[in-house]
Amino acid sequence: MTENNNNNIDCIVVGHNEFDFGDFATSQQKASRHLADYYQVKSNSYIFHGKRMTYMELFNHVVTKATGKNPNFNLFEMPSLGVCYLKSYLQKRDFKVEIINFFNDEIEKFKELLSSKQISSVAITTTLYSSYDPIVEIVKFVRKHSPNTKIIVGGPSIFNLVLEHDTEYQDTIFELMGADICIIDSQGENTLNQVLGQLGNVQNLSNIPNLSYYHNGKFHRTARMPENNDMDENRVEWNYITRDLISQIVCLRTARSCPFACSFCNYPALGGAHVLRTLETVEYELKTLHEIGTQVLIFIDDSFNIPIVRFKQLLRMMIRNQFNFQWISFLRCSNVDEETLNLMKQSGCIGVFLGIESGDQTILKNMNKKAKIDKYKWAIGELTKRHINTFVNVLCGFPGETEQSVMNTLNFIEESKPTFYNVSLFYYNHSAPVHKKAAEFALTGVGRNWKHCTMDSKEAADWSKYMFNNIKNSIPCVIYGFGYFGWAYLISKGFSIEQAKTFGELTRNLLLNSLDDDFSVDSSLLEQKLINLFRHTQT
Repeated sequence: MTENNNNNIDCIVVGHNEFDFGDFATSQQKASRHLADYYQVKSNSYIFHGKRMTYMELFNHVVTKATGKNPNFNLFEMPSLGVCYLKSYLQKRDFKVEIINFFNDEIEKFKELLSSKQISSVAITTTLYSSYDPIVEIVKFVRKHSPNTKIIVGGPSIFNLVLEHDTEYQDTIFELMGADICIIDSQGENTLNQVLGQLGNVQNLSNIPNLSYYHNGKFHRTARMPENNDMDENRVEWNYITRDLISQIVCLRTARSCPFACSFCNYPALGGAHVLRTLETVEYELKTLHEIGTQVLIFIDDSFNIPIVRFKQLLRMMIRNQFNFQWISFLRCSNVDEETLNLMKQSGCIGVFLGIESGDQTILKNMNKKAKIDKYKWAIGELTKRHINTFVNVLCGFPGETEQSVMNTLNFIEESKPTFYNVSLFYYNHSAPVHKKAAEFALTGVGRNWKHCTMDSKEAADWSKYMFNNIKNSIPCVIYGFGYFGWAYLISKGFSIEQAKTFGELTRNLLLNSLDDDFSVDSSLLEQKLINLFRHTQT
């Protein structure tokens, strides 16, 4: 720790750096318009007035036209739970910590801190990156404005890199990123705590586990010692966070990892054992947020309603305290009953994300989903009756997928009528359980470019496009820039879920044009309809 001096900061924790979507889309298109990676770009954007843009970019455009003021809405301006957690964790240990929640919006603030203060370290979180370019940009920014500051990188992107690649490739990426220290753990906060205590002596880093650090022209690795930090002891002290950041909307976690083992998902491997926080700790945080004035919550637990007894207790606690939050969450709809649904409604639930993944029972078995189609249909119907909005995600192309299984999924969505839906392509992650069955499925490739005994990624993209074109009873919704977080975010900004639904319906054909790479469509009439939708909105 540095000496107590108003000009000294032990660590600046940096949140998300959003890439330019237009540049990214162009680069993917130039690589090959037939690659599944480019299809993922097309299915997550709109072509409007000859330009490819994200949901939120289009939303900002029409709200600006309607109100005369650009609201500059962006999901990443929401308080990053990782950033808030690390500030709380380190501040409890007497470090002086500042945060840059959203790099793109706070560049000038960041520059001022780096230029006017003595900054011992910058810690870069990597929760939502699909490439390393945004990390490199932050590192270069810090080097330019504070050359002597130590740069630390950690989080899911780093841990995934180590899980999936050999040390030679890791070192290549570490060198590309240009950071001084990389923390290699699915949690990492205790490692960061130890690093901050030893920054004045590089030699002492060798005694700290879970590191790759650059010294004397090469990377040095220390012993692995997986962390298991107490979630109750290390609860977020929200009073440490400035009111302007957290007053309206907050993300919250009540558990770590996931108790299931879906074969396409590597999260349990990353997160470790499923750990639950005590309800007393959750209640403490909710009371603090309620007193601060938070109105909307996003619970980011991957299996929020597991175990169901504890979930009901949590909902009753929220009702008893009369918090009156509006909230959304992930939900295992195969693990709910009528009492649960009633409690959800009563406690303020406005929407849920349902990882249905497939409407075909054989594919669900291949995925190890442990769910029944009939229960899915029942749960979506019951949620709809209670006016709880549903966002269904399905994967297209998982091993075993055929024309018939695709049609079963399409029919499932048409019959169950969720509020929103999205079709994602199967992503072949070699650290996910499905990799162990690669020989059984003749599965080869990596990421979104793969093939197996019943389909390849190009065919899956074609079938995904077919579903988008033929599903009529649910609203298609892009993941990037909106997703299910977008409901809560826009509500916290004063919009209604009905406006989000209407926006989705009006832009349905834009999404289909995007899938066709059609830049010639005249959007003038649609633009006027969208402007009218927000004509009387106050931003």
